[in-house]
Amino acid sequence: MANVLLKNITKVFPASSSQSDAAQKETNQAEKIATPAVLDDINLTINDGEFMVLVGPSGCGKSTLLRLISGLETLTSGEIQVGDRIVNTLPPKQRDIAMVFQSYALYPHLSVYDNLAFGLRRALPAAQSEEDGTEEGTREDAEKNAEENAKNKDSVNTELRVPSSSWIDSTLVGLTRKLPASLRYDSPAEKAIRQRVGTVAKMLQIEDLLNRLPKQLSGGQKQRVALGRAMARNPQVFLMDEPLSNLDAKLRTETRAQIVSLQRQLGTTTIYVTHDQTEAMTMGDRIAVMHKGHLQQVAPPLELYRTPANKFVAAFIGSPPMNFLTVTVRAGQLVHSAFNVALSELWKEAIKPYTNQTLTLGIRPEHITIGQTPNSFPAIVNQFEALGSETFVIATLSPTTPDEIDNTQLQIRIPAEYPVQAGNTFQISLPPDKIHLFDPHTEHAIRP
Repeated sequence: MANVLLKNITKVFPASSSQSDAAQKETNQAEKIATPAVLDDINLTINDGEFMVLVGPSGCGKSTLLRLISGLETLTSGEIQVGDRIVNTLPPKQRDIAMVFQSYALYPHLSVYDNLAFGLRRALPAAQSEEDGTEEGTREDAEKNAEENAKNKDSVNTELRVPSSSWIDSTLVGLTRKLPASLRYDSPAEKAIRQRVGTVAKMLQIEDLLNRLPKQLSGGQKQRVALGRAMARNPQVFLMDEPLSNLDAKLRTETRAQIVSLQRQLGTTTIYVTHDQTEAMTMGDRIAVMHKGHLQQVAPPLELYRTPANKFVAAFIGSPPMNFLTVTVRAGQLVHSAFNVALSELWKEAIKPYTNQTLTLGIRPEHITIGQTPNSFPAIVNQFEALGSETFVIATLSPTTPDEIDNTQLQIRIPAEYPVQAGNTFQISLPPDKIHLFDPHTEHAIRP
């Protein structure tokens, strides 16, 4: 296994090749410099054996970053290190990385067994086999490939311990692979591959699917085969690009738990991309939140939830999202047209520069208190969603004086047993120890 180190990663896609030559010539250097970067100065360290989740909205650059690590995209600038090797210029096959794609990318003409075995066979120091449609190479080609694989450590993993495979063995295995089992030639390497495939299939509970084609599998089964193909090689790093997005909600939850269990069992460094913050919170050892090609915050799940670095992270992490209100700082209090919140002495120095200025107050729906208290204020129920175990309410705040108008809305999570009807008015309060404050210009969090 290995750690992954990303230093000053920048990716800028060139201008569209569909432009005419004349149009491209008219594009001046200033316009080229102004081309927005898909990724801009990304610095991130993924520790050995860690489950790192990259999360963010669509278009934030998380999948591009994964493709850069795998070698499917070329860097504009920066450095990628896997273990003790800098892999910037290495092709994907030499990086000892396995990737699980969103679309599964299974070979439709190969059985499940051959899909699982494909990467292992390709890693053998022998000529290419018939799966990719090429012919067997010469002995010189095989020896050359063996030397290259040894130099780049791209041989089959040590756990598999595949014996040496001569070009004759590889040729006979390839020629007899589609024959009945009794007529096939099994080299020592092929026997080791069969053992490894059997181990992975048992781990993923797909032993009875090995003879099927991908078209005969359900979505969940295809996903497990895609995971198995990556696991079979036992690489230094797993890359997963939204692998659960094509599954239904129930299966997604089951597979999510299975992936976490397998990763802990294998101990392989894993980088997992998703736009679903629930997946991120439940799966990752640490989460890297991305937005518009920049890293916003890297921290364990609960730290992101409790101490977001800025307004974007606060809004993205948590479901339902955090409520935001504009308040004015006056005499150590946060003043709103519908309420006042008195802050403790801990906030005194932090909010002093904002006296008589506005701030953004954030409060999560689950932290809003229901019931009459000395600091409570009224809210009118607009609509609600009863989910059985809890109820989500969207309420409008009532201004403190009749001549004021306030259309501020809050989303509130309340216990399921609390009676709610549209149009009802109930008392709520904002616990001072649960609020978050953000600078209205930079949107950075203000800490007490």
